[in-house]
This record gives sequence, structure tokens and C-alpha cells, in this order.
Amino acid sequence: MELRGTLRDFSLEAILGLIRNGHKTGTLRLAVTTPVAMLRRVDLSFLGGEIASVQCGSLRGLDALREAAICVEGSFEFSVDSALSPQDETVPVAMEVALATIDEARNAMKSLGATLPAAGVAFSHAVPADDTIHISVEEFRLLAVTRDGMTLNDLIATNTAPTVDSMRIVRQLMERGLLVAGPAVPTVGQ
Repeated sequence: MELRGTLRDFSLEAILGLIRNGHKTGTLRLAVTTPVAMLRRVDLSFLGGEIASVQCGSLRGLDALREAAICVEGSFEFSVDSALSPQDETVPVAMEVALATIDEARNAMKSLGATLPAAGVAFSHAVPADDTIHISVEEFRLLAVTRDGMTLNDLIATNTAPTVDSMRIVRQLMERGLLVAGPAVPTVGQ
């Protein structure tokens, strides 16, 4: 069974269902675009119809699946293999967990998309009036790569977390007054 198509024609859940119901072993390759126009390649390995591993760049497992879940633009191709290749790291994901993760990621994306500024907005650091600031490790990681004038896409691209998590962290930092959104500053030559 070879499958090819677009995510406009088949939802991710439908594709996973076809592979699972067919008890197929092989690789599903997604070439997709996130809602903030970032290109992603996601590879899902299957063994007997069950998800054996998921990878998207440096993301693995459920984090990689979250990247795939938020994408509605792109193409897919499933190729049947008799066995997984030796370099595949198998980190099984139960189908029920995968479907719940997809649903959770899409709901989070809808919520975050409505609360964050538009794509052309630039962010800058801010220092709240509090004497002591407590931040989480994930907030620290994002702030450490943030430079004044970065857009939301810049922040997502430089952060190692999945898109949905990066957007949630940006919203948290804005709510806490550690990041401020303002008009984008054109660079020289524009």
C-alpha cells in the first residue's frame, strides 16, 4: 500500500487510521507548513500499523507529533517497508495517545493564535518592576535566544521547543511583562 496526497485531501487522523487498520510497516513522510509559515519535515515510522517513532528535526516523539498536528498545509507519502531501518530509534507512541496529542495541539494552536500579535510585530525585552523575577527553564531558554526586534517567527525558529510550546512561552512572557510586542523596525536596505 503506497499512499500520497495532501493534508487538504486527508486529515492526519485519517492517514494514521488507514495505516493502523492495514497493519502496515513503513514510513510516513510529511512535508508541511506550520500556521506561522515555517516549513517542517516530519517522519513517522510504523511497525504493524502502530507508531514506532516520530521525528521532526531535533524533535522526537510527542513533541514531533505536535508539530505535525498543527500543520494543515502540505503533502504526505507513505511507503511500505518490510522492516524499520537500523537507524530508526523506536519510541512507540500508542495510537490513542497520538490522537489525543493531535487534538490537544490543535486546540492549543487555536487558543494561542487568537492571543498573540500578528506576524509583523517585533518583540523586545522588558524588565518588570519586581525586584526578583522567577522564570522557568523553558522561559529562560527562549529569553536567552531573544534579541530585540525579533518577530514571532524568529522566536519560534530559534527556540528548540515545538511551535505550540514556543508560542505558549511567548504568551507567558508577554503576560509577565518580560517580552513586549511593538511595531517591526525595518532593517537598512528595505
